[in-house]
Amino acid sequence: MKVWLLFLTLGMALCWAAAPVLAAPRSQLEPSTADDAARYAVEKGWKYFDRGDLAGALRRFHQATIIDPSFAPGYFGKAFVYSRQKRWDLAETNYLKTLELAPDNTNAYGNLAVVYWSQGKVAMAAPYVRRSLELAPTDPMVQENAAYYFFYSANYDAAWLHLNKAKALGARPDPNFVKDLSARLSNSN
Repeated sequence: MKVWLLFLTLGMALCWAAAPVLAAPRSQLEPSTADDAARYAVEKGWKYFDRGDLAGALRRFHQATIIDPSFAPGYFGKAFVYSRQKRWDLAETNYLKTLELAPDNTNAYGNLAVVYWSQGKVAMAAPYVRRSLELAPTDPMVQENAAYYFFYSANYDAAWLHLNKAKALGARPDPNFVKDLSARLSNSN
């Protein structure tokens, strides 16, 4: 009898503790659509990324693309991790998929350009730099990326122009880049 009473008491306590969860609307407990679930996975992915856990971030971003194959931020996150890992082919594939799904994603254009010039394929970066400049000419990161692109293209005057635009818009470029660009400008005159 005592054992049965103990189980009944424990069962009631568990039901009481779980009551707020059981009574909560479904929307408060879990994502209600594939888009919500994919968005949640991407948010978690960036948290892993911010902690330096690239494998965890990649798993979450990949999860988002499985949940909703048309959710561009999942592909962007995967591409970003692959870029950090210098896995250029996978980064390129995922940035291109991002652009297929979200053709006005300025960050994907700029980051795809970085993927190309990081591999010495500077000419392949050109259309992506141009498109990002068309979409967001007042974005400091876009201007800074353009400065890098022109630097790697050996067009130092254009690099300096875009670097100054980036700084005027609030960017704080890498001092080593500014120093290298200044030296190249001095040597070319």
